[in-house]
Amino acid sequence: MRALRRNWARIWRRLRGERQSPARVALAVGLGLFIGSLPVYGLHFVLCVLVCLPLGLDLLLAYLVANISNPLVAPFLITLEVEIGSLVSTGRHAGFSLERARQTGILGFAFQAAFGSIFVGAGLGALGSAIAYLIARKRRASAAATATSESDAEDEIDAAMQRTIQRYRTAATGDRIYVAMKLHTDPLTRLLSELSGSFGRVLDAAAGRGQFGLFLWELGRCRELFGFDSDARKVAVAERAAAADGQFETLDLLELGEREVDTLLLIDVLHYLTLPEQDELLRRACRCVPQGRIVIRELDAGNAARSLVTRGFEWIAKVIGYNRGRAGRHYRPAREIVAQLSGAGFSCEVLGASEGTPFANVLIVAGRNAGAS
Repeated sequence: MRALRRNWARIWRRLRGERQSPARVALAVGLGLFIGSLPVYGLHFVLCVLVCLPLGLDLLLAYLVANISNPLVAPFLITLEVEIGSLVSTGRHAGFSLERARQTGILGFAFQAAFGSIFVGAGLGALGSAIAYLIARKRRASAAATATSESDAEDEIDAAMQRTIQRYRTAATGDRIYVAMKLHTDPLTRLLSELSGSFGRVLDAAAGRGQFGLFLWELGRCRELFGFDSDARKVAVAERAAAADGQFETLDLLELGEREVDTLLLIDVLHYLTLPEQDELLRRACRCVPQGRIVIRELDAGNAARSLVTRGFEWIAKVIGYNRGRAGRHYRPAREIVAQLSGAGFSCEVLGASEGTPFANVLIVAGRNAGAS
């Protein structure tokens, strides 16, 4: 099956031509129109094959435009070709009267049509080539600009990641490896970079080593950065990495204060709280963000199969002491979180946050509705 797909792909590339450029696209269109204008019905496809394949042109495109001699257009095309053929060969207009037909015979009209088709085909081919060239060049320039823009964005993200990783160069080996792996492999890195607008004043709750907040700082997307975590050792790592660019302190999740910020990050933290505690944290979170947005990454307990995989990894992390957190893990469907935030005056967007992983994580981006407080 794989070999069959490879062979089909090779055949398809050959049919569509190789090394296509605006000039080669224009040539395929021009030849197709010229061939389609010739009164050799039934042979147009054969002629397109004989011309396009040796030259490596787009056979499908050429044959598509060769169908200009379709039943709707052919009568007008033939009339034009006969008239031009007559004018060039005899200097007179061709009249399709009975008397004229008797004088010239069928072969006479056939000769005039064939002779005129050369001029009509050349004219249509030249016009079609010019239009095709302009369209192909514009599309190519647009594609190149898009590719350049995407490439520039990729370079900016990669550079920000490398600068963030470099901040941890004096940390313990395990912390350096964790931060680098997290930024390179976690879908959250790209999701955060793709969120629109400035993050303003950012509070990273349960920030751990602080890599995501510092990544936003290196992207130039936040004005001030604050963070906290209950693990004093991780906080110390985050403080050294941030230097003067952020403030981190040791606090429990439920000690989320009343500091007003533009963006609150709650990344993989809610399930460490009981359901009543989660509700209380979300209420406090809403008070912290009077005008901005809350960004939450959580497991969606409503996704049964992948949810079990995520719970399994969380259990292993707890057993080996990788994640300390609280004693329990309390998961809930994302729709319940969305319902609470919506009731507090937020508009919520739920994005998939598990690309390239077996997990059931989602990213909930909650923005304050206009006029809500």
